[in-house]
Amino acid sequence: MKTTYGAILVSVMVALMLFTALPCRAMEKNEENIWREDNPGQRRGGRPELTNEVIERIMARLEKINPKKAEELARLREKDPEKFKAELRKTVREQIEKRFEGRMERRDGRGPRRGEQEMPFIRPGERGGPGGFGEPGGGPGREIFRDRLREKHDEYLKWLEENYPDEAEKLAELKEKKPELYMRQIRLSLKKYGRIARAAKENPELAEALKKDLKLKEKRDELLRKIRAASNDDEKKELIEDLKGIVSSRFDLIVKQKQTEYEQLRKKLDELKEQVKQRRAEVEKWKDVKNEKVKTRIEELISQTEKFNWY
Repeated sequence: MKTTYGAILVSVMVALMLFTALPCRAMEKNEENIWREDNPGQRRGGRPELTNEVIERIMARLEKINPKKAEELARLREKDPEKFKAELRKTVREQIEKRFEGRMERRDGRGPRRGEQEMPFIRPGERGGPGGFGEPGGGPGREIFRDRLREKHDEYLKWLEENYPDEAEKLAELKEKKPELYMRQIRLSLKKYGRIARAAKENPELAEALKKDLKLKEKRDELLRKIRAASNDDEKKELIEDLKGIVSSRFDLIVKQKQTEYEQLRKKLDELKEQVKQRRAEVEKWKDVKNEKVKTRIEELISQTEKFNWY
C-alpha cells in the first residue's frame, strides 16, 4: 500500500499546525458576538485568524515562489476578501503538505535533494522549518521530530477511544482499509474534537463544558433540520420552543467556558506576578553584593589549576 504511516503523520502535523499556528478569531479585542463560532452553515472549530500582517508576509513569500498565483490572489483580495482568505488558507495548506510529503519522499530516496524546494510560509530556523531543530527532512532532530509527531498522533487516538469510541473505531477502520481517506477524516476529527482534547490536558473543567456544548450543538442542528422540514405551524412552533431551550442552555455553557478560561488566565497571571517579584528580589540581591562577588571570582580565576579532561 503506497500510503505510509509517515504520510499519515504528515497529515496530522499539518492539521495541528493549522489549528495552533495563529490566534483564534474569538480572541480578537473587539469580539462582542458570543455566538461568533456558532453560526449554522459556517465553518466552526477555531479557524485561525489571518491578520493583515500575516497576509502580507504570506503574499510576499508567495510572490517569490509563485508570482502567477500571488497575482491571482491579489486580484481576488480586491474583489472578494472572504473568498480570498479561504483561497489563501488552501494555498498555505497545500504548500505545507507538499513540503512535508517531499521530505518524506527524500527520506525514502525517491524525491529531489534537499534545497530544491522552498517552504514559503515557515521561516528558516523556525521549528519545523528549513534548518530548524526537529525538522523532518534531515539533521539531528529528525528522529525526535518524528517520535514527537507519532506520540501526538497516538495520544489523540487514545483520547478518542476513551471519550468518543465510535469516532475512534471509524478512524481505525479507515486507517486499515482506506488510508488516504483516513488522512482527510482525521483532519475533520481534529477540527471537531481537537479543542476538547487539548483542554482535557490543561483544564478538565473546560473540557467537560466543551463536551456538553458539542452535544447541545448536535441537538440544535437536528432541531433546525426538523424545523425546516416541518409540515405545519403547530409542529414548527413546538420545535422552535425546544430550540429556544437548547440555545439558552448553550448560552449558559459558553459563559461558563469563558469564566473557566478567565480563571485559568488569572491563575497564570498570579504565577507570573510571583515570578516577577522573585526576579526583582534576585536582581536587587546581586546588586548589593557586586564588589564581593567580583573579588571572589577574580581569586577563583587566578587560583585555578589545569585539570585533566576526562571527556
